[in-house]
Amino acid sequence: MNTPPAPPAAALRSGLCQANGTTLHYELRGDGPSLLLIAGASGDASAFDAVADALASDFTVVAYDRRGRSRSPRPPGWTRTSLDEQADDAAALLRALDLAPAHVFGTSSGATIGLNLVLRHPGTVRSAVLHEPPKIGVLPDRDRFLAALRARMDTARAAGGHRAAMADFLGWLTGPEQADTDPGARAARERVLDHADVWLDLELGVVDRYDALNGTARMPVTIAVGSEGATALHQERLDDYRAALQALALRAGARLCPMAGAHVPYRSDPQRFVRELRALLA
Repeated sequence: MNTPPAPPAAALRSGLCQANGTTLHYELRGDGPSLLLIAGASGDASAFDAVADALASDFTVVAYDRRGRSRSPRPPGWTRTSLDEQADDAAALLRALDLAPAHVFGTSSGATIGLNLVLRHPGTVRSAVLHEPPKIGVLPDRDRFLAALRARMDTARAAGGHRAAMADFLGWLTGPEQADTDPGARAARERVLDHADVWLDLELGVVDRYDALNGTARMPVTIAVGSEGATALHQERLDDYRAALQALALRAGARLCPMAGAHVPYRSDPQRFVRELRALLA
């Protein structure tokens, strides 16, 4: 059986945009209705490289490096962040690029930002798929869960600095690192490690927990959960996690739906992810 040829890569347009008092690196592909991709703690715009070209056949896909991360320079004097600030950044980016209203896909802490965007800036969102908001923010024992993770990160940072702590977190989140021969993927990982201080010092315990859920969504919103845990710990807590996300969906006026794979399906099984995301957005 012959394998069909891969679709041609979509033309990539990238740049820097002034949004909400900061400078954001963004990447654009494709034409059609706009689709904003929001990365979590462990990624930047390039987290979606494996799926962006395929999605660009249906959408104008925009991904960005969040405030102070990777190719988005850290604002002078910036020493704290909030979920509102992160959602305001996303809304300002969409408006500055004339892409509002957009479909939104957010993953991990990007899903929490996406949920806040839905409720705080409803005029910028057509629909949203929010994939696996952080366990830190939704589990009933989240404070104990966060304290254990914070202690682990402090130990790793004391031994090897912020980069070592972020590397340890990536293993905790998605399992042992796989050797990657792609230079672009290696460069992206280095960028993630380089902005480890932003996540550890400003975002951990802030962007990944949603305490002020006021109101319900005015547009279709899906909260998605993977069919498997990324590690033994996450597999063990998967039933508790699903139940917590179901409660979150009810409060937000959203539906809960499964997606194949674990916490990074857009990297582990890109083709299936694209099919499932298209169906959810439809």
